[in-house]
Amino acid sequence: MTVQIAINESAHYPHSVEEIWKLCGAPGEADQWLPAVAKSWLDGDVRYAELAGGVGTARERITEHVDARHYYDYDYIDGPLVLKAFSSRFAVVAASEGGADILWTAQFQADNETEGDELRQAVSGMYQGGLQRIGEVLASDRV
Repeated sequence: MTVQIAINESAHYPHSVEEIWKLCGAPGEADQWLPAVAKSWLDGDVRYAELAGGVGTARERITEHVDARHYYDYDYIDGPLVLKAFSSRFAVVAASEGGADILWTAQFQADNETEGDELRQAVSGMYQGGLQRIGEVLASDRV
């Protein structure tokens, strides 16, 4: 029986949407702020991400990229993780209390609850590592 898995990670930053988007808005430059990715690039609408530790390369199709609204959507094509029907959105939004929030969501299917939990932990851990690193890069004024 296939199970649906949803991931919702977010973080707040005392920086503007524009500052954050300058760092994170180019899908092919995820290696600048995502610790799990050693090297990344775009070839057309496909992002290649060489994962840290030599575990392999993931391919993701950028299905929508809207700079004016500060988000992009992507689907996992293939790579080291067995992710079925995986789609994700990376978005930066203004926060009502000032600063901005990153909302990083994903949905995918797994063959069973155990597999789903393992994949949820792996993807959530990667997203959380990225959100933490974004804060570190922004605080270091490297943007």
